[in-house]
Amino acid sequence: MEKLYSILGNYDSWYNDGEEKNLEAEKALKDFYNELKKLKPSRKYEKNMLHLSYIPYLVRIKKALDEKRYMRVCNEIVSLMHYEPFLQGRIYYNVLNLLEKEVMKDYT
Repeated sequence: MEKLYSILGNYDSWYNDGEEKNLEAEKALKDFYNELKKLKPSRKYEKNMLHLSYIPYLVRIKKALDEKRYMRVCNEIVSLMHYEPFLQGRIYYNVLNLLEKEVMKDYT
């Protein structure tokens, strides 16, 4: 997980400061996707407050992707990794699918 944090760490900004850094954040998201894909989802269910509490993060990630605010996407993913059991299948596969459809579509 530490490697995932390090990929997005320099671009973790909700304010999305600067176009050049925003483009760098898009590349970081591609790198993040490739590293995340190498990991396997956890087989153990980790109970947190609510089973679906990660959904608002996904909504904000999708909205930021639609607006091409890649630094904000990084910020939301870092928050999601911090507050939720990120490698749970229900979160892992949703994030992977979202990045694949929105970020990797022109890359693969």
